[in-house]
Amino acid sequence: MWFRKIWNVDGGNIVGCSRLMRRYTSASSRRVLDMAAKDGELRVFIVSGEVSGDTIGFRLMASLKKLSPVPVRFSGVGGTMMSNQGLKSVFPMEDIAVMGLLELLPHLNKLRLKLQETLEAALLFQPHVVVTVDSKGFSFRLLKQLRGNINHLLGVLVIL
Repeated sequence: MWFRKIWNVDGGNIVGCSRLMRRYTSASSRRVLDMAAKDGELRVFIVSGEVSGDTIGFRLMASLKKLSPVPVRFSGVGGTMMSNQGLKSVFPMEDIAVMGLLELLPHLNKLRLKLQETLEAALLFQPHVVVTVDSKGFSFRLLKQLRGNINHLLGVLVIL
């Protein structure tokens, strides 16, 4: 329904996109858009730790670039598909892509270092929104630490 209102399907013209976005978004989404408009860009920190998450992140990034009324800048952790959409990856996604307890144990110290590196990168980037895709254990630990360190963080989206 809202798609038919944004795109006048019969006439092909775009109806006031920012007015409709305000109507179909929550109060926190409006705060994010207001802050982004004030800053002149929407800063999105996105973390994906698996190939399937790279695909989801790629599609999300492409949609955000199309729909956002302000330029969008991405930073975080992702693969090649997300890098093609403009993500400046802190490190290769494969560094945190471990599955199972036996595979995890030898990499535990490296994962702690990568978590700290990601946290520092997010704090420097000062995102309006943090999006995590897949890699539940890494993402939840990151979000927990971010909540304690970023007061102005307006939006968090977790895609599992």
